[in-house]
Amino acid sequence: MPTLADLFFRAVDGVFAVDSTSRIVFWNPACEQLMGIPSKDALERPCGDVLKACTPAGQSLCKADCGVARLARGGSAPETFSLRVRDAWGKELNLSVNIILVPSRRKDLWTVVHLLHRGETADTLESMGRSFAPRPWPARRKTNGRTPPSTAMSCLTVREHETLHLLAEGLSVPALSQRLCISPVTVRNHIQHLLAKLGVHSQMEAVAYAYRHNLL
Repeated sequence: MPTLADLFFRAVDGVFAVDSTSRIVFWNPACEQLMGIPSKDALERPCGDVLKACTPAGQSLCKADCGVARLARGGSAPETFSLRVRDAWGKELNLSVNIILVPSRRKDLWTVVHLLHRGETADTLESMGRSFAPRPWPARRKTNGRTPPSTAMSCLTVREHETLHLLAEGLSVPALSQRLCISPVTVRNHIQHLLAKLGVHSQMEAVAYAYRHNLL
C-alpha cells in the first residue's frame, strides 16, 4: 500500500508543510523537482526564506507570520489561491495552492500542508477526486470533543471501509466507481458519509487521519 507521501507525489506537482512557527517540516521529492531545492536546504527554514513568493500582481506574499501559517493555530482555510515563485535556476513559476490541515503532535495545533499545482487557479484537490464544496474550518478542534478513532471507524459501513482503503491507494472517484462497480454519484455519497463520520473535510484529511491512528 502506498504511503501518504507517495500519494502526495503522484497527485500534485509539489507538497510542503509548515508548523506553527512557519518553518518547513515537510518537503516532498516532487517539490524538490519543481523548485530545484533539495529537502535538506528547505527543512527547518522559515517558509518565506525558501519560497519568497508573491501574488500574481507582484505583491510580496511570504511574511514572518502569514495568514496561511497562522492556520496551524486555528482559522478558516482559504480557497485555492495563486502565487508566483522562482525556482533554484531563476525561472518564474505560476502556481496554484490548496491548503489542508493535518493533526500535529502538539495539542490543538495543526500542520499546514500546501498542495502545489502548476498554473493559476487550478484546484489540486480536484485532481485527487475531491467533489464537494469547501467548508469553513473550525477555529479550534479539541480531541476530547471528537469521536474516538476506534468508534469513528466502527461507524463506517463495509462499503465506506472499502472506499477509504481505495482512497488511501490514490484512486480517483471514476476509478473507485469502476473498482466497486457502482456509479460515481454513489461513490461520492460514500465519501461524504465517511468524511462526516470521521469528522474531516477532505479525502486527503481522511487518509491522513486513518494513517495517523493506524486504521489502515
